[in-house]
Amino acid sequence: MADTSLAERKIGLLIWQLSNLWQSKLRKILKDYKLTLNEYLILESIFDLSKNQKELSQNRISIFAGIDVSVASVTFKLLENKKLIMRRTKKDNRKKIVEMLANGINLHNKVKPLILKEELNIFNKLQNEIYNFKNLIKLLLGKRVRIKAKKVL
Repeated sequence: MADTSLAERKIGLLIWQLSNLWQSKLRKILKDYKLTLNEYLILESIFDLSKNQKELSQNRISIFAGIDVSVASVTFKLLENKKLIMRRTKKDNRKKIVEMLANGINLHNKVKPLILKEELNIFNKLQNEIYNFKNLIKLLLGKRVRIKAKKVL
């Protein structure tokens, strides 16, 4: 069948539909754990970054998660109220250091496999093209694209 509707002809609308599908599926999982998508992305970022860095600033986490700093600031406050993270300051109140608490680590470890499984359900349809798909999205966003080197025998 030909692409006849506007939603099937406009690439921007297709990207928007895919984004909505992804968000909807993840939010459905996160709802059971009383987490928003932003809260989960912040927790996952803290978890990933803390493997290599001892002290994590809110700003560093926000950039890593791809979440606007002002939105992230509110999200950090919510996570702190839920006793999933702890924030502390040294001298400058703008440079709060964030640490994930045991409750946050446990919650992250429960939720992450469910999120990964759902993302696989969505994106495995691309099969071997996942890497190229990511690169094409990065290219459209003006980000650095990585090219896989072919193995030389």
